Amino acid sequence: MGDEIQHDDRDDDADGRSPSALVRGLRSTVGRESTTFGFSILVTVTFGLMQTMTGSPDVARIFLFAVGSAMSFTLLEGLLSKGFRSSMPQHRTRIQAIGTSLNVVSVVGGLGAAWLVGEAVSHPAAWALAPFLAGVVYLMLESVETALGERLFAASGDRRAADVDP
Repeated sequence: MGDEIQHDDRDDDADGRSPSALVRGLRSTVGRESTTFGFSILVTVTFGLMQTMTGSPDVARIFLFAVGSAMSFTLLEGLLSKGFRSSMPQHRTRIQAIGTSLNVVSVVGGLGAAWLVGEAVSHPAAWALAPFLAGVVYLMLESVETALGERLFAASGDRRAADVDP
């Protein structure tokens, strides 16, 4: 067991603290907000894509878009929390950092899904379906990316790679 690599989330300085409050704040903010930032990008570019493909939306289509965007999270949270009865566990920030650093893959994947909807559906419902499907694809790809991070750390000998906080 002496060959096993032990990873620790506190690897900046001997005391586990980043060299400055600014660096600590930046690490905390980027780590905490990466998925949200990627989703914000996705929603923005999906709206632009739909507008380019179908023309400027009326008020009803804008509301459809907002509902479709939010429903991707609502549906998946409802399913994964067993009807909102179970907590949603979180990986350690080290694992999440690898997954969320690949946001470009999940953003482009989600945008591709929205583009397919825009090409295939001419009904106003496309304004709800495109962001909904884009969000689901985004979240699925983010999950694959996080699983990849988990596997990379596990392969390097991190026995806690699969640990999640309840």
